[in-house]
Amino acid sequence: MAIVGFNFTKINAERKPVTEQNVNIESNAGVSNITELNSIDPKKTLIKFDFNYLCKFEPGLGKIEIAGEVVEIYDKDFATKVLDYWKVEKKIYGEVLQDVFNNILARSNMEAIFISRELGLPSPIQMPRVDLKQVEKKEEKPKEEKVSKSDSKKK
Repeated sequence: MAIVGFNFTKINAERKPVTEQNVNIESNAGVSNITELNSIDPKKTLIKFDFNYLCKFEPGLGKIEIAGEVVEIYDKDFATKVLDYWKVEKKIYGEVLQDVFNNILARSNMEAIFISRELGLPSPIQMPRVDLKQVEKKEEKPKEEKVSKSDSKKK
């Protein structure tokens, strides 16, 4: 199981003039189709996962739509299981699901961050922040002085 290709095939983004202060951000991704591709190695099979990613900024502030494809290579027998499972269930085979979605989300979320910055939308992923109040409280704690038994006897 290895990724041999990842492409964005469509990117659509828009921002609408809304002055709402509270913004709710919803993101989701899904695989819309799985197909077999020709492979040079007869023992291996390439599988293409077509995906869609949507990030909505509510109420009506904007949206980012991304479509693309992930291509992975598998042993021929395992690839047959993955493809047959998709044909019957229209779901991704369990052992493949995590790897495929982690790649889709990692790349799509990064792209959505860049696009949101260009459009002046909030980041679709909460970025870490430093809270100075917590840092100051930690620094203000008085240091405890330890008195050893040998110091107390000298007095």
